[in-house]
Amino acid sequence: MEYLRLRGIGVSPGIVLGEVVLADRILFSPRKEYVPPHRVQEELDRLKNAVDRARKEISGIKAQVRDMVGEEHAFIFDAHLLILDDPALAAGLRRLIREENVRTESALAEMHEHYRRLFEAISDEYIRQRQADVTDVLTRIHRNLDAGNDKVAAEDLRGKILVAHDLLPSEAATRLSQGGVLAVVLDQGGPTSHVAILARSLDIPTVVGLHDITQRVNAHDQLIVDGTDGEVIINPPLMVRKEFQSKRAKYEVYRQELRRVATWASVTLDGVRFIPMANIELPEEIGHALSYGAEGVGLFRSEFIYLQRTTLPTEEEHFEIYDRLAREASPRPVYIRTIDIGGEKALPQLKIEAEPNPALGLRAIRFSLRNRELFRIQIRAILRASVQGNVRVIIPMITEMEEIGEIRDLFAEVRQELSAQGKAFDPAVPVGIMIEVPAAAAISDLLAREVDFFSIGTNDLLQYYLAVDRSNEHVSYLYKPLHPAALRLLKHVFISASRYGKDVALCGEMAADPLLAIVLLGLGLRTFSMNPIFIPRVKKALRAVEARTVRRVVNQAMNLRSAQEVEEFVIEKLLPKYPDAFLMTGPTK
Repeated sequence: MEYLRLRGIGVSPGIVLGEVVLADRILFSPRKEYVPPHRVQEELDRLKNAVDRARKEISGIKAQVRDMVGEEHAFIFDAHLLILDDPALAAGLRRLIREENVRTESALAEMHEHYRRLFEAISDEYIRQRQADVTDVLTRIHRNLDAGNDKVAAEDLRGKILVAHDLLPSEAATRLSQGGVLAVVLDQGGPTSHVAILARSLDIPTVVGLHDITQRVNAHDQLIVDGTDGEVIINPPLMVRKEFQSKRAKYEVYRQELRRVATWASVTLDGVRFIPMANIELPEEIGHALSYGAEGVGLFRSEFIYLQRTTLPTEEEHFEIYDRLAREASPRPVYIRTIDIGGEKALPQLKIEAEPNPALGLRAIRFSLRNRELFRIQIRAILRASVQGNVRVIIPMITEMEEIGEIRDLFAEVRQELSAQGKAFDPAVPVGIMIEVPAAAAISDLLAREVDFFSIGTNDLLQYYLAVDRSNEHVSYLYKPLHPAALRLLKHVFISASRYGKDVALCGEMAADPLLAIVLLGLGLRTFSMNPIFIPRVKKALRAVEARTVRRVVNQAMNLRSAQEVEEFVIEKLLPKYPDAFLMTGPTK
């Protein structure tokens, strides 16, 4: 038995040792099967009956999940029901059967391949992971085509570690609802996948993004799964198992402390207030975020509204989501980012042209200003929801001052429309911008005069500034948030905002790493927005330091030559004085 240590993405914390159970991988066959013309109606009837059965099953799974972990997680299957009942999807399947004279299985496979190509061309991780929802629905229809098929009994997973290429949301709900699953390990997936969300809610350690672990393990192999640090150890020898036992014991003590930390005040040792906020994708995640100590929603990605349908959402559909978000978070603030799609983030219903360099192309605010009617619909809905008094608007990918002028004029026009129609809204709703383009960071002193606040998106900002694609395994080692150039750029943004009395939030992955959060505190950041699961440990780290000391150390570190020197210097200067800030603060990636 081969001993291996693999690194993936820890999406649900915890450390366990157990035996492997391998899940079967679901594949659609590319081979077309044809039927004679007189059997086309029979295939259409099979499709209708399978859809009806699938709807009943999804409703049952939704009820099961609601009873198991609460209403806030059953939303996954509301999305599946919307996909299942989407007129465009149904029409597309019927058209394939009628026009190509194919079996329903082949129509489903062709539709699945169509969506697979669309989603895999998208670089945005969150949007790309929504492919699993479409796959799930199409797979369920496929399984229900023949009513007489026997359902294969699910393997008992109690006390076992489930290893799979990927898990569809309904598979995850069905398998994990059995109870007793020790951990989940996947080739694919990311922190915003439905599997990750469900695993966190059930407190099941989970590591995803391991690429080929299903090819490296066999049934009954032993695994150590560390969902906190994202490590998986295959067939650990005795010495490693002893190491695991020690680390697990320490982690359990640490986890108990984190649960208490979530309720504590967000202040440093010298009384400086900081604000932990949550990045979320769905309104249903608010309760989950608040339980981790979030003091509001620092980033709501509005793109998800387009992912549950193949037609464009109406103003009322936008409004219902924003209004619910604002009401459930009230009185805490909610920062809604306007649609950040275009270029590589193409969605089926928008028919966006392919671009030679989409990351630098027609996306985010550039796309919105080119498609003003679409943008106006979203602005109207957000302003109507702002009547709750806690809504903030973030405009993504600002590059120049002229864009601010266009946005201001557009908001003024929409306010006049709403007033004329007698629709209520907050006339003073704050409108801020994402600082995620180096040009915006460089002129942040000019931009700060014109907007209400900044929200720094360090994921994109540092990729552009350092010219490094984080997802490219050949150059990702160059992506270094502690690069002195990166720190100097961020410092300039903080100084610019402070000069004009404007708030600054940061919603990139830097905010979720305790060491990086301490450095950001020293640079002047006070509002940290992140995946909710990381809030307690970041909060613990920031509560354990004095802001004035951190500021002095970080200012000295900015004069060093490399990211490694900065990291070593910060730890050397702060660890002896604030050891509690550095306990169990392993990597978040």
